[in-house]
Amino acid sequence: MNSKPTIGFCGDVMLARGFLKALKSRVLDSVLSENLLRRISNLDYLIANLETPICSGNKNSGDFFMPPDYAELLTHFDCMSLANNHIFDCGETGVVETIATLNKLNIGFTGICSHSKDLCYPRIIASTAGNISVIGCIEDSLYPEFAESSFSILKLSDLLNSLLLNEFEEREDIVANVVLLHAGNEFTPFPSRKLVESARNLVGKGADLVMISHSHFVSGFERIAEGGMIFYGLGDFIFDVPVSGRKTSVVPIFEISRNGLSFSEILFTKKSSDLTVNLVEDKREIRKLHRKIEKYSKLLSNNPEALRIRALSKLYVWNYQLLRIMWMIRSKGFKTTVRFLLDVLKRAVRKTFMHLRGKE
Repeated sequence: MNSKPTIGFCGDVMLARGFLKALKSRVLDSVLSENLLRRISNLDYLIANLETPICSGNKNSGDFFMPPDYAELLTHFDCMSLANNHIFDCGETGVVETIATLNKLNIGFTGICSHSKDLCYPRIIASTAGNISVIGCIEDSLYPEFAESSFSILKLSDLLNSLLLNEFEEREDIVANVVLLHAGNEFTPFPSRKLVESARNLVGKGADLVMISHSHFVSGFERIAEGGMIFYGLGDFIFDVPVSGRKTSVVPIFEISRNGLSFSEILFTKKSSDLTVNLVEDKREIRKLHRKIEKYSKLLSNNPEALRIRALSKLYVWNYQLLRIMWMIRSKGFKTTVRFLLDVLKRAVRKTFMHLRGKE
């Protein structure tokens, strides 16, 4: 094993909806293949974004919640970001139960806090080589519409306007600041100019590493002149939609030293049709995936607002939506698919109405 402590970052983790049916006849740990489990068990720390609340079957929460019994799988992780647009799907009850369950399992969390605190302080990961601050935040436009007032998620604007990252950068016991940012557009590997600027501003404020979730797609990465590194999309690590574009995810691994974090390697994972997350080990496929990331990285290093990139981004979204509808018809049936599309339309109309009402 490596003498230096290692830390890995996964994308979105969601044990809800399809998993509630798919795992009834399976051992929970079989969600992750043996080879993948063996590989991540060699890491000292593993961090991810928890894309769903943990809730004991709240009938009003729909199907986007994780029963407490399924939370056992989360013990592979050392820290979860709760700063995302789904953490309030079960209301305040879901937030309370999520926090209680994570505390019971001794899993750290970041990105959400009670209003009794002035700010959502980072989770400190203590290692033999030095401590790392990990803080989750959400893009303001993604803040949950019906978030209860007893808890708040740290907004990107609040983090950028605070001195929090600077303060932790100056602490001698902190060797690196990591920001887990939930932001951007879904189903495209191309970040917008606004997102690129926000991520670079976080580095300018003192972040050494910015990990971005929400697109559900693997994207590129870049190194910033100030010394920071940004990953614009890690993909879905555990999710119930094994559709092309969302099957693959990346797990960047870093070594921890007194000088900070040094990029070591990228693990690639791929979901099978039964939702098992497998470690990609075929060398030819790994080279292909590396070339794809290099392509995305090269494009975003130019002008993310270029017409060609914006057109490509739209094509990715449309292609994914078409593939998803076809997959839903095959796996869930025509009636379920129609109900899903009507629900999407209803949410879109409601969101538009809320937006217009806010302008009055």
